[in-house]
Amino acid sequence: MNLKKNIFNAITIILLAALIAGAVLLNNRIKKLETQMSYTSDNTSVILSDVQTMQDDIKSTLEEEASLITDWDISLKSADFTDKTYTVSVSVVPKEYTEDTKTSVFFGTNEIPLELDGIKYTGEATLPLSEDYAGNVTFLFVDGNKRSTEVLDKFEGVTSVFKNVASGILADKPTFDNGSIKLGTDVDVAVMGNDYFDFNSVQLVVASSDTELKTYDIRQLLAENGTDSADADSITSALSRKDDAKKDGSKNDTENDTSDASKEDDGKLHSLEGTVKIEDLIPVTAASNIKIYVKAVSAQGYTFTYDLFEGTVNQDITDFETTADISGGDYTVTDPAGSKYEP
Repeated sequence: MNLKKNIFNAITIILLAALIAGAVLLNNRIKKLETQMSYTSDNTSVILSDVQTMQDDIKSTLEEEASLITDWDISLKSADFTDKTYTVSVSVVPKEYTEDTKTSVFFGTNEIPLELDGIKYTGEATLPLSEDYAGNVTFLFVDGNKRSTEVLDKFEGVTSVFKNVASGILADKPTFDNGSIKLGTDVDVAVMGNDYFDFNSVQLVVASSDTELKTYDIRQLLAENGTDSADADSITSALSRKDDAKKDGSKNDTENDTSDASKEDDGKLHSLEGTVKIEDLIPVTAASNIKIYVKAVSAQGYTFTYDLFEGTVNQDITDFETTADISGGDYTVTDPAGSKYEP
């Protein structure tokens, strides 16, 4: 009886050992397969990425070869907010042309003839501010009976140069101290020239109605504070924004492809970004409407404002009776003639 039991136990042990050995072998094979699958997956991803890159390169090459144009540029020249119009300068270099080639540009259905100037055709167009003609600009080339057109599919308009020029965030709203509003907050400020504007000044303004109670020179404060988020380049030089140039209506060609270094050399303030600490007491009166905003004045004569806070002082001058919800940031642009544009 014991012999049978021992034989049974031995067989059981052998089977268990075989099962364990099989499980270990199977686990090793599974891990090996997983490694191979991972390697295959990685290789497949690389191959797919290479194929996509090749397709993009081929598409780009075909588009360039199919294009009738070597180069083009549409840039904002001026704006008149009273007449609600803006003027753009236009230039185009066709791949093939003769002195007899007649060239014009269409903004929607509005045709503007262009004149040959050296190797390119140039002209100007005055357009309504309510339209930026994004994706709706066409060049027409006429040689005798042959008419050829080129649509600027990637053109995204020019009025966007006025958007997002000045912006900011006020970390805390003002408090009160003995009839004065008390500022003790960080202010994040960003100003972008959008490849068109450079700036004479950038300020944080505390105003009552239309009267400026106090102004702070942001550029100077950034330079003095030396904050981590603002360095010399962001204060004194422009950022190269090639993608934005196209959105503003300018093609990134040799004339417009300006590097950071060249913008540093011109000594102008094209952009600014950083955080400053404002601590101050400003006397106010009861029922006065207080606004805090960023103000950037461009060398081209435009003034950009971006609201950070608005509130009405209560009768005891101890708090704000009401505050406006301007978390989205309201901005205005004033042209050199003093007319305002509020998108």
